[in-house]
Amino acid sequence: MKHHIESLARKSLSFISPYVPGKPAEVLFRERKLEKIIKLASNENPCGTSPMAIKAIKKCLGSLNRYPEGSAYLLREKLASILKLQVDQIIIGSGSSEIISMAMQAFCEEHDQVIFPSPSFIIYKILAHAFSLEPVIVQLNDDMTYNLEKICEKITKKTKMIILCNPNNPTGSYIKKSQVSEFMKSVPDNILILCDEAYVEYAQDSEFGTALPWIERKNVIVTRTFSKIYGLAGLRIGYGISSKDVISIMEKIRPPFNTTSVAQQAALAALDDHQFVAKSVENNNRGKVYLKKNLEKLGFQVFPSEANFLFCCVKEDSNWLCQELEKRGIIIRPMSGFGIKGNFVRITIGKPSENRFLIKKLEEILQGGKNEKVRC
Repeated sequence: MKHHIESLARKSLSFISPYVPGKPAEVLFRERKLEKIIKLASNENPCGTSPMAIKAIKKCLGSLNRYPEGSAYLLREKLASILKLQVDQIIIGSGSSEIISMAMQAFCEEHDQVIFPSPSFIIYKILAHAFSLEPVIVQLNDDMTYNLEKICEKITKKTKMIILCNPNNPTGSYIKKSQVSEFMKSVPDNILILCDEAYVEYAQDSEFGTALPWIERKNVIVTRTFSKIYGLAGLRIGYGISSKDVISIMEKIRPPFNTTSVAQQAALAALDDHQFVAKSVENNNRGKVYLKKNLEKLGFQVFPSEANFLFCCVKEDSNWLCQELEKRGIIIRPMSGFGIKGNFVRITIGKPSENRFLIKKLEEILQGGKNEKVRC
């Protein structure tokens, strides 16, 4: 029976495995019954959720028997006002991942090529195979920065889309303004460029280059999310920005009522919560400096990051190290699940107390010296 069912599945699904997120705290609790658990594995906002969003959520709980406004017009209107765009240049989705999925469905035919870097967000590869597309993977440089020239070299007549994650997940590296400009001019107009900017609010370097100024070129799509800086990961809401022509095509396949009324109202309120955003950025900036300094003291190679996490090479076996931390109630992300060779981990920047606890437990583990050291 199993063999019969598998024969019914799309052949392209044989190339992929289900997406595996960072281990939830609830799972670790079931496994180990620990009183204190700190999750630093999924790049969530350690400051919690926007208080203004929580207030808005409570207000709309009495109308859950009603369907949401399908197009999320008020949220699109608010975003358009902030970004100085037209309402019909924005589409709302159940997280930015749904926007990426809709873009592939709307514009890519079977066997079209989609170019993206590695390591990067693993959902790009999953979606490409799911839609019977041909993934063309370009490795990052050794310092985990983008090789945009190599990406351009990979363009063929079959190329339909290029995806760039900026800042990149899981490395935290980013593309500079000058690089974005040069890259946009190098890519033919008949190829879509999708820039996943889920971590854009954390980027502080003045040289960081958003793709927003290029959306009028008509082949550029920018995706963003409310999951990170606004702390709404549990509500699943994000948005895409592009030309009116691109958005109108994507709207044809947007599922009806794809975002809830609760998520829409929370996102609307969160956009006005400038104090919470500033607090989140400040916590991230301070935590990044503290963790980088102390992780390097422990022998970690810490890569520069413009996101809310640090990508590190460790001298110990990364899976062993993550297991040892879990025994002590701390969850970080081993990078083996991203298909990355070597002993790499990704650590979300937490609250000050969480960062200190992590360093303390790492010191305990590494001082034990029971695991064989390897070179980064």
